[in-house]
Amino acid sequence: MGSGPNTGFGELQIPDLQPGSSIMPGKVNPVIPEAVLMVCSRVIGNDATVAWSGASGSFELNVAIPVMGTALLESIRLLSNATRVLADKTVDGLEANLVRAKALAGSSPAIVTPLNRVIGYEAAAKVAKHAVAHGVPVRQAVIDLGFVDRGEVTLAQLDTALDLLSMTRPPARTA
Repeated sequence: MGSGPNTGFGELQIPDLQPGSSIMPGKVNPVIPEAVLMVCSRVIGNDATVAWSGASGSFELNVAIPVMGTALLESIRLLSNATRVLADKTVDGLEANLVRAKALAGSSPAIVTPLNRVIGYEAAAKVAKHAVAHGVPVRQAVIDLGFVDRGEVTLAQLDTALDLLSMTRPPARTA
């Protein structure tokens, strides 16, 4: 979500902790999330060690208990340190690119669904296809296709139907 600056979603900016790569000056590398992925890889290996060792015991005797304990304790230590560093060095400094996120949400063909009630399913499908084909927000697609000019929907109705924040909450209950 933070890849870019001109590719990927570009919805998040991560803290700049080290210089970019030698081939991409100015790039912000996700060094802490990458390190956490390496920790996860090691923990998965430790889990395999515990599973294999646990299955290798005979009756009530398992000579592999020391390696199982070592693997478990190492995993606990690695995960506790990694989560602390991830929280302090990445999550704490994350910044949402609200303008980009709103633009992506407003251009998503999924948001035409509330327009079904206003202009009908077929027309809403036409709006979604137009928005995708022309790379415009859904609101603009409705206007481009003449629904407002023909009086099939008012700008106020359009704004109410396409209110992104209202789509993130369940509808209010009526008594």
